[in-house]
Amino acid sequence: MKDKIAQLKENIRGIVAANPNLPIDGIVTKIEGDTCSVKLADGFEISDIRLKATADGENNFLIIPKINSRVLMLSADGTIGNLTMIKCDVAEKIIFNENGLNVEIDSTEGKIKVENDETSFTDLFQQLVDLLKTLKVFTPVGPSGIPLPDSILKIEKFETDFKTILK
Repeated sequence: MKDKIAQLKENIRGIVAANPNLPIDGIVTKIEGDTCSVKLADGFEISDIRLKATADGENNFLIIPKINSRVLMLSADGTIGNLTMIKCDVAEKIIFNENGLNVEIDSTEGKIKVENDETSFTDLFQQLVDLLKTLKVFTPVGPSGIPLPDSILKIEKFETDFKTILK
């Protein structure tokens, strides 16, 4: 008589028609669009590993691993020609594009980009800087002049700072 855990595993396999398909471990050697090449522990190198479910050139959701980082891969049909990365230790870039929203996190540049079909964070912050540099207010003797030099320095520092993190 089988033990309960073995019987449960067998029942689950029967229900979902799953065969054991364990993740394969490897090191990324090359990135090409939405695929990569991976070297296995025995030195064998496999190319055309999908970085997302479908290697179609679209970047709806793409995680690009760093070269020489460790990844786990799984094959949908158990063959080596149908491997997809399911996890990576170090992501170099993450891209999300859907319904006009575009988000990119780029660790090589240390910057992020957030935009939609109308505008971007970078454009909004630049508009704010431009507005602050020329801001005038009404006074009892007429419109004021542009901000004082110490205020301009603070505005310029803000501009420099946001440009170091936003694309």
